[in-house]
Amino acid sequence: MGNGEEPPMDASAILEKFTSYEDLPSEALRAASARRAEMTPFFLEEIEKYLAASSEERDGPTPLFFIFFLLGEWREKSAYRSLARLLRISSDDIHALLDDGVTEASHRVMAAVFDGDPEPLFDIILDSQADEYIRSRMCEVLAMLVVAGELSKDRVASFLAEAFGRLPKDEEECFVWNGWMDAIAALGLTEMRPLVAQAFERGWISPSWTDIQHFDRDLAHAAANPDRPFYSDAGDMTLWGDTVEELSTWYGFSERYKEDRERARIRSELGPFGENFPEPYVNPSRDVGRNDPCPCGSGKKYKKCCLT
Repeated sequence: MGNGEEPPMDASAILEKFTSYEDLPSEALRAASARRAEMTPFFLEEIEKYLAASSEERDGPTPLFFIFFLLGEWREKSAYRSLARLLRISSDDIHALLDDGVTEASHRVMAAVFDGDPEPLFDIILDSQADEYIRSRMCEVLAMLVVAGELSKDRVASFLAEAFGRLPKDEEECFVWNGWMDAIAALGLTEMRPLVAQAFERGWISPSWTDIQHFDRDLAHAAANPDRPFYSDAGDMTLWGDTVEELSTWYGFSERYKEDRERARIRSELGPFGENFPEPYVNPSRDVGRNDPCPCGSGKKYKKCCLT
């Protein structure tokens, strides 16, 4: 361009930036948002291509990490069913694809793109092949949608009661039970407390995650505050926001990560003569999700212990 400015990115350039990146591709993310109507079909096509690919083909680079979050930011309801299918892929594949997004943001994105039909969420929760943390988070999506007035509380309560008989009982400590319990607490479903007590007694809800006393506290809070029922940090139960701003707070895109990466590079170059070079800082909690056991060893969930 004559004024020295670079021409705006086209769709292929944006997808390339999403696929090959070292740092947060903020410029490409903003460019995509400026062309939302044009980019949405490309994004949906990328999801379908990934779902149709073999396991070996899925090992290659993909732009889906950033696509997932942008569709949530855009409240793109046309993506709801495709994303629901995406979240039913194998645990290894979904963690490779979304990384921390599995526990930190999958529920916030799915609540943002919800199109009014809870069946795709029900299907994820009941799918024994889907990742247990995704299934857990989708239970919490149901509670978020009820609180937002987008789903009937009675319909969700009926599903949660039905799920008691259909969730895994042979697998040891499947985390979907944690989300099931959290949804019951958040909706103030006091009539379902006996079922939750049974789940604790039978070991389906691990004491390393939480205990019945914490459940009772959350349940009582929700029953007394139906408009703001989430006892813990409410930010975890809000719709996904601006992708650049949100991802900028994640360790993998932070200045600290860049500094750690550079220190590690220098240490590697020093080789055996760099034995006394300080070890790069590693955040001990960077891989711990809010609903994972707290790394301090308290037996409580991270979000109810050292994160608070």
